[in-house]
Amino acid sequence: MIPYRHLIYTLAVAEHGSVQAASNHISISQPALSAAIQKVEQKYGLKIFLRDRPNKLILTPDGKRFIARAKVLVEGAEEFEDNIRNLSNTLNGTIQLGCFTPTAAFIIPLILNALKERDLDIALEVHEADLGELNTMLSQGSIDLALAYNMSPSPSIEFETLIEAQPYVLLSKNDPLASKQAVSLTDLVDRDMVSLSLPITQQFFLSFFSKFNLQPKVRYQTKSYELARSLVAAGEGYAIFIMRPLFERAYDGNELVYLPLVENVPSAQYGIAMTNRAIPTKLIDTFTTVCRETLGENRAADQFFIKP
Repeated sequence: MIPYRHLIYTLAVAEHGSVQAASNHISISQPALSAAIQKVEQKYGLKIFLRDRPNKLILTPDGKRFIARAKVLVEGAEEFEDNIRNLSNTLNGTIQLGCFTPTAAFIIPLILNALKERDLDIALEVHEADLGELNTMLSQGSIDLALAYNMSPSPSIEFETLIEAQPYVLLSKNDPLASKQAVSLTDLVDRDMVSLSLPITQQFFLSFFSKFNLQPKVRYQTKSYELARSLVAAGEGYAIFIMRPLFERAYDGNELVYLPLVENVPSAQYGIAMTNRAIPTKLIDTFTTVCRETLGENRAADQFFIKP
C-alpha cells in the first residue's frame, strides 16, 4: 500500500487547490508534496490532478473518485486512533484476568469487593487455570494479567510478589500427628500422600522431600482442592497446601487441622504476572494498584495462610 502520509499530502493539495497553498497550510515543502502526488498517481495508474492555471490544480473525474475514497480511509484511520487513545485512557471496561485455580475462590472475592469499595466500574472475566496454562495464556495474549504463584519463572513473564507464604500440612483431626505443634517431612514420608496433580504445583511440593533425599508415597492424585481435603478428612492420607479456608471441616463435616512444617522449605510467592511485552492501559494500571493495595498493603488474604 501507498504510505499513509502520501494520501494525507494528496488530500491536502485537493482541499487547498494548489501545491503552494497546501504547503503553507501543513508546513510540508512543495517538492515533497509534488513527489507524493506523483508516487500516488504512478502506484495506482491514475491522473488525479490537471493544471488549471499557474499554481492552480483541479481534480480529474478519476481524481474525484480517488479523493472521495481516500477521505473515507483517512477518516476511518483517525477514528481508529481516537478510539485507541480512549481505550488506553478509560477506567471502564472488562479485564481478562487469569487466576490459579486453587486460589481463585480465596482471592477473586477480595478483589471484587475492593473494586466495589472504590466505586470502580471494572468488570472481570476470570479464567481459572494451572500455572503452566496461565503462562501460555499470558504469552498468547488471551488474558491481560494473572494472579498466581511464581513457581515456574518464565523469561517472558514479569512477576510482582504481593504475598509470601509458607506451605502447611493438612491432616485429619483424628490423625496421630494432629496433636503436634509442627510436622516433619520424616514423619510424613512413610505415610500416604494426597497430592494435587496440577503441573508445576505438584513438582513444587514434592521438591520439599527431594531436598532432604526423601521419597513420599503418593496414593491419590487429584486436580480438585476440595476432593483432596475430603480424602484427608476421611483418613486417606495427608496433603501439603499453601492457602486454607477459615473453616476446619471437609464437606462431610469431618474435622481437619493445619500444621506448619518443621523443615525450612521454600516459601511461595503469590502476586501479579504479566507478559513483559504488555503495555498496560490506564484500566490495567488501576486494577493492578487495587491488587497491590488489597493483597499487599492491606494484607486482606493473610487470614487464608498459616502463620509461621
